[in-house]
Amino acid sequence: MEIAAGVVFIAILGIVLYAYAGYPAVLCVLGLFRRREVRRDESYCPRVILIISAHNEERIIREKIENSLALDYPKDRFRIVVASDGSVDATNDIVREYESRGVILKAFERREGKSATLNRAVLGLDGDILVFSDANAFYREDAIRKLVRNMADEEIGCVVGKLVYLSNHSYVGRGESLYWRYESLLNGLESRLKSVLVGTGTIFAVRRTLFSPLIKDVANDFQLPAEVASRGYGVVYESGAVAYERSTFYFREEFSRKRRIIVRGLTGFKALRTNFGGGFRIYQFISRKLIRWWVGPLLPALYAVNLMLLSNPLCLAFFVLQNVFYALAIAGAILRRGGVQSKLLLVPFYFVMVNAASFAAIVTYVSGRRLVSWEKAETTRDAHEHAGFAPQLRVIEGKKDLPYAGKHKGLENFERIT
Repeated sequence: MEIAAGVVFIAILGIVLYAYAGYPAVLCVLGLFRRREVRRDESYCPRVILIISAHNEERIIREKIENSLALDYPKDRFRIVVASDGSVDATNDIVREYESRGVILKAFERREGKSATLNRAVLGLDGDILVFSDANAFYREDAIRKLVRNMADEEIGCVVGKLVYLSNHSYVGRGESLYWRYESLLNGLESRLKSVLVGTGTIFAVRRTLFSPLIKDVANDFQLPAEVASRGYGVVYESGAVAYERSTFYFREEFSRKRRIIVRGLTGFKALRTNFGGGFRIYQFISRKLIRWWVGPLLPALYAVNLMLLSNPLCLAFFVLQNVFYALAIAGAILRRGGVQSKLLLVPFYFVMVNAASFAAIVTYVSGRRLVSWEKAETTRDAHEHAGFAPQLRVIEGKKDLPYAGKHKGLENFERIT
């Protein structure tokens, strides 16, 4: 019995370690032998259409449009389209104010979800490159140029930009910033192989000729890179194309967001697995996503098996470490909105929160529920003067001009996390 428990213990621990450290190590090795360079051209200037997804974004859509209009890209080669998914607030009226400046509103009365809305919005668009963004993501001035320079290489079909979260002092926000640093690392390693697995929904570009109708309950930043790769084109990461976004503040917002992303990811893989761009990309999905999502259900199993092996000194020590780790996570949960700021509490709290969301997502998926429409995190839209944010901000001393295109009152005083 103890031998069997030991085998299970080692297997689960090995899976957890591989999910976070083993896969990046494999990518590092592969990059040494299979690295594929991208032929970039700074002068390449295709026709670009920026598509902004929106649902009831009256609080932030004006600033998003101003940011987009201020981007450093030839105006005669650049169009902005706002795809409004059943908005019932002032979003559509605000967008119409910019029609004289070339902004196109595609408003749909019935809410059908982001993917269905994008399918309808893309109809009739004849640009060379489609860039997808969200209403709460603000681009650096040169973001479009940095994205499309990669498209000068005819082998490249999709380019993923870099998402930078802006700091608030909640553990949720700081945890998300750390998470995206790790995701950016993986994107960079995969990009050496021209095989970035997934896009960043706030900033990624696809050749217009490679756009395929989106499945309504699959995220566009999951489906499009997969289908581009399946056609033999490369998917790369451009760290110079930067989008800034406020991180969530509340636990429930981030928990729900993670749960929704994972459910849609599982749905997407099931729908696309037979046309996923080859065996290597299936390996990538299993290593980067599927195994990590299953860490949530595996952690309680690891704890339970560890209880059966306490007679072994090494297992006893590991059991003590587990308890200390979870105690720190609990302390982080209690203090997450307070003034105590410590990575000693932040990392355990965020790790447990993310894996609890993974567990909930798997239960949701197995039960047959699917999440079609997206529910935005309200605190990523609130102005920084909002009572929930004011105490948590760090003002950037001596820096009045940040590299955002245009002016955005809600972003100027956020600390950048890079």
